[in-house]
Amino acid sequence: MSSFGSQIACFLAHKRAMGFAYRREQAFLEEIARLASSRHEEVLSEALVRQYLSSWSEASRPHRLTVVRALAQFLVIEEPRTFVPPRRFLGIRQCRPPIRAFSRDEAVRFLAACEVLPEVRIFPLGLVHSIALRTLLLTGLRRGELLALRDEDVDLSQEILTVRCGKFGKSRFVPLASDLAHRLRDYREAVSVRIAPRQPSSAFFPRPDGHQRTALSSLYESFRQVLELAQIPHLGRGRGPRLHDLRHAFAVLRLLSWYEAGADLTVKLPLLATYLGHIGLTSSQVYLHMTEDFIGELTRRQLDRFGDLITEVAQ
Repeated sequence: MSSFGSQIACFLAHKRAMGFAYRREQAFLEEIARLASSRHEEVLSEALVRQYLSSWSEASRPHRLTVVRALAQFLVIEEPRTFVPPRRFLGIRQCRPPIRAFSRDEAVRFLAACEVLPEVRIFPLGLVHSIALRTLLLTGLRRGELLALRDEDVDLSQEILTVRCGKFGKSRFVPLASDLAHRLRDYREAVSVRIAPRQPSSAFFPRPDGHQRTALSSLYESFRQVLELAQIPHLGRGRGPRLHDLRHAFAVLRLLSWYEAGADLTVKLPLLATYLGHIGLTSSQVYLHMTEDFIGELTRRQLDRFGDLITEVAQ
């Protein structure tokens, strides 16, 4: 292994020690290492970075630039000759996907559409996916956390889910609302009878074989079908709504309920951050959006408090 390759290995170990999976990013790093070897480079130079990024399509460059920048910032501490590319090197721009948080009415329609999904989706996918999508919206779990659930992770007597090694390697307990726990009990019984008997290690949301976990791509197809049934427009891949937006919807609707109840949000926000599995409040801020429901409630509350100070002026 070249010295440059060993530096990349140290960087990868550093990231994983911090809790990052870095699976896809490892492939990018291996690409850089191969190119550096072919060029006989021992340092991350501007020419190396330029050739590496230029060899990929426009859509493939932003994520690779992010990884290269992180690598460079790690290496430059010990090797001053390291080239640290600027954020918009070669005109590359990182475009964040638009976030589409549901309104309360849309969330109600989405849950109603989940009810009829088993009738229009191929069995047993309709049964599994309808409950999986409902659980995503009502718990705010990440997609990977939901699909990784095993039967032993779902304690319905205590109404608690156990998320093992979630993002950043964190595990946590996720309490369930009683009505969702009741649905999950019925679902577990139906899966056991109609698909396969449950074992502790069985995927809680299985494929038709009853044990391997359902595929994300298949769940996304059901998600699109539920959106259509709920009459929630989809603007196409990359423009949303996305499966991950169900997590945003959960956070916004939870805050809205607290706000309507007059709760102190400075006290509630740490609870939300813990429930979502965040490492701090900063991470939770990404999920706070001013939806139409929130604006209406905010306006109503301010009018109740200060309405006597605000008067309409005839034009």
